[in-house]
Amino acid sequence: MQRRGSGRIVFVSSQAGQLGVFGYTSYCSTKFALKGLAESLQMELARENIYITLVFPPDTDTPGFKEENKTKPKETQMINETSGVLTAASVAKKIIHATKQGSFTCSYGLNGFLLTCLTCGAQPVTTCCEILWQSLFTGLLRLIMLRVINSFYKLVRKNKQIP
Repeated sequence: MQRRGSGRIVFVSSQAGQLGVFGYTSYCSTKFALKGLAESLQMELARENIYITLVFPPDTDTPGFKEENKTKPKETQMINETSGVLTAASVAKKIIHATKQGSFTCSYGLNGFLLTCLTCGAQPVTTCCEILWQSLFTGLLRLIMLRVINSFYKLVRKNKQIP
């Protein structure tokens, strides 16, 4: 990429890399770390005309996902159902589209969009639309996401397994 004078690196994180999820402590923390790596690397490689796309897909229908569901806690399954399951082909198609557009982030559905806006922090932006959404609507989006997160907490408390 450096010899060519341009390029794009794609990191696949997860919606679970944008908020903590019951039953995913190790998974969430490693996916959160990709965001820091992507932001830092983007800044370091920009002078080489090499950029990053950071992808936040929801659950994706793969053999690994099917295997994971065999042992996933009930609470985690219920939380995950709020975002749905996408086909690997639809996830890949959107990754290719976001990469070709030069987007720093790639999210899926309403929950993904909300999470990406709310967790943008100091990440790079690639469109004026992103700047507007993140600047003007973050307060409202935060209130909406608080309702969603509270529903997750209620779900976890309600389904507490008694030993």
